[in-house]
Amino acid sequence: MLDLSATGNIAVQGGLPDPFDIRWNRGVSQLNVPFVSTTYFVYRTPSLHGWNAIGRNALGDWEVSGIVNAYSGQPFGICGCGDGGNASGSDQYGDRANVVPGVPTLVHQGSQKHWLNQYLNPAAFVTNPAGTFGNSGRNPFITPAINTTDTAFMKNWTFEERYGIQLRWEMFNTFNHPSFGGPNTDPTSSTFGQITGSGAIPPRVMQAALKLKF
Repeated sequence: MLDLSATGNIAVQGGLPDPFDIRWNRGVSQLNVPFVSTTYFVYRTPSLHGWNAIGRNALGDWEVSGIVNAYSGQPFGICGCGDGGNASGSDQYGDRANVVPGVPTLVHQGSQKHWLNQYLNPAAFVTNPAGTFGNSGRNPFITPAINTTDTAFMKNWTFEERYGIQLRWEMFNTFNHPSFGGPNTDPTSSTFGQITGSGAIPPRVMQAALKLKF
């Protein structure tokens, strides 16, 4: 089974769960990320030539740079996890859950505390019966979005034209925005619909470096 994105990227996603109905597996690509934004910036503070040597060297000519990333989460669907994902007996282990008619999915609703405990309505899905592949769609939902900023502060001092010192302080995930993983998609689990793990972006990390040039 192949996934093809709008930019031409291809991903192989294992076998075809229902070999008798190729259309059953049509849906949102695993590569689909609807919104991606990356912004770079660099700012240099004034040189403060009119200041005394202490003020000029302490506060002038600092360089501030950063990268701001914001993008949508990853698409996901609800697995038919009965019999290890093979209630259909197809030996592809790619079954999907059944939708409960008339029950809203309520994806990503309410406050952060609420949707961490119930990212989607667990009552809206049940495990597909034996001999069936499930009737829920392929990747109809997306995980929480990611928003993170990395910044750096840098200062150079030069002595006698050939000697120099560079001080650099970097922060990754500057504002310490939390990053969350996807919800549990197993209808047979007691934590079905809950987000219990962190995402790809770790908490804020800082590092400093001092470089001598000669």
